[in-house]
Amino acid sequence: MTPDALERLLGDPYNVTNPYGFGAAVARDEQDAFPDELCDALREAGFHLNYLSPEWGGRFTSFEESMLLVRTAARRDLNVMPGTMFGITAATCLALHGSPEQQKYAAEVLGRGGAVGFALSEADHGSDLLANATRLRPTDHGWELTGEKWMVGLGLRCEAVYLVARTGERGGPGAFSAVLLDLTEGKGLTRSPAVPTGGMRGIDFAQLRFDRFPVPADAVVGRQGQALESVMKAQQVVRVMSMAGSLGIADTALRLTLDFAAARRVGRTTVLDSPYPRRELAIASAAALAADATALAASRGIHVAPETFSIWGCAAKHVVAESTEEILRRCGAVLATRAVLRAEGPGGGLFQKLQRDAAIVRVVDTSTLANLRSFASQLQQVFRDAGNCVTSHDASAPDNDIRAVFDLEEPLPSYDPHRLDLNARGRDPVTAALPQVAPEALTRLAAQGDRPTAHLVTRLVEAVAALPAQLAEADKDTGLIDVAERFTWLHAATSCLHLWWANETNPFFTTPWLQATLAHLLSKAAGTDPRREGAAQLPGLDIAVDLHNHDQLFSAHPVHLA
Repeated sequence: MTPDALERLLGDPYNVTNPYGFGAAVARDEQDAFPDELCDALREAGFHLNYLSPEWGGRFTSFEESMLLVRTAARRDLNVMPGTMFGITAATCLALHGSPEQQKYAAEVLGRGGAVGFALSEADHGSDLLANATRLRPTDHGWELTGEKWMVGLGLRCEAVYLVARTGERGGPGAFSAVLLDLTEGKGLTRSPAVPTGGMRGIDFAQLRFDRFPVPADAVVGRQGQALESVMKAQQVVRVMSMAGSLGIADTALRLTLDFAAARRVGRTTVLDSPYPRRELAIASAAALAADATALAASRGIHVAPETFSIWGCAAKHVVAESTEEILRRCGAVLATRAVLRAEGPGGGLFQKLQRDAAIVRVVDTSTLANLRSFASQLQQVFRDAGNCVTSHDASAPDNDIRAVFDLEEPLPSYDPHRLDLNARGRDPVTAALPQVAPEALTRLAAQGDRPTAHLVTRLVEAVAALPAQLAEADKDTGLIDVAERFTWLHAATSCLHLWWANETNPFFTTPWLQATLAHLLSKAAGTDPRREGAAQLPGLDIAVDLHNHDQLFSAHPVHLA
């Protein structure tokens, strides 16, 4: 299924009688109702197969295609993602270290539209996974499971669960093992709703309580002590796909606000043409275009260089999630009172749903701090091993990986989950290629006579070159996290430059697009208010308005909207 075909299937989301539209999404949100009708329609069309490999009976071809399809659906209601795709974490873990029998069982459940839950977190320990207490104890016939798991997605309805429990006495990662449990059999399980969430209303996040629950010996996944390694790798994939949810939210928020701003008049002009709101919308538009580029690069990069995604995936997730918050903040400022009206205003309460849903996407796989912390310690090795490359003026050709990722005409290699790694081992191909790409970009910009954009490229090169010294001076308490966050924005800005450089004949990647995205991302990297770069981001608004007027997704890949 293509995104265009999905749009035709689901119809005009503005139609108040459309069960797959915005009005229906808000009504479900008000009632804490699961999107059964929408998810059923998507399952009938095979939407739930888009993340499962052909070997599992799925239709997955690339993250690039799957992300585009999912964000197109998620623009209507984020809940289509948990409603049809919450099995992605368990499926990825099983693809990494499950037995053929376990993989076949999970594929059968997921292929028919069922749910395989993922049980890792515990209420008393949060992100401190090494403190988790749920325990597997050996018996004559296998194991017994005792303990509680918290916030298990679709936990009230899933028929199986991939669960991580303690099997060792020591406190390191090797003390934890995984099991694949059939929850339709056996005694000793109590399911109960977890604390209701502000976003993703209607999705059951359950608490699973096990009391000497019998576990067959062959339910253990992989080797004992291997669970957390597989989970950390799987979360790299979840971060990539979660960006589709953020992008869907951002698309609808910006679209609603552009509609309002174009129709609302203040004196003799529209809100859209009034200076202050126009600047706010320019910032939101630049953020949307930058987030789209960041996610696009990551969705291709995981095919080409998956071993670097302990850094790349975290950086991209941070930028896309925070950019979505920026978009909501700027759009809310333009909508003003109408952003807080529950039954009136744009979307009749839809904007508030978008705000709540965006908040939960930020933390659905891990907290913002934990995400930054997970790769911060790796950056010193990246810039120690490649620092002389980052600051080099050698204009040799960029390596093949960079063109394979960023040239959208280049076919992607097959995705191989076994190449995922817990450590990028000092490698970040994106920033490492900057010294080779930047001179070519500056030459092209000079030929165009575009000095402002050339200045932004020079600022980017200087900011990346300054990272090694900033890392060396950073304190270990907060300074390293601050530099890690700065790196995420610079990483995204470099991705934008690479896309512009590698797609010279693509009409989407214009120099005004590059100016708007770089101006926005560099201001974020510097920790300054993007309004200081307001004029440079105005081309982003022109691009967004043109896409909106032609019923196109705010995306480099064209998708015609119903």
